Amino acid sequence: RYGMPPHGGFGLGIDRLIMQMLNLENIREGVLFPHDRRRLEP
Repeated sequence: RYGMPPHGGFGLGIDRLIMQMLNLENIREGVLFPHDRRRLEP
C-alpha cells in the first residue's frame, strides 16, 4: 500500500557516473560539493 512497488533496475547517481568516466579511485575527487562538517558554506 505504501512505498515503492516492486521494480527492476538500478539507480546510478551522477557522482558515480563521473567517477567511472574519469577513472577516479575515490568518489570524493569527483563530487562537486563535498560533504565537510567543518565547512559552513559551499
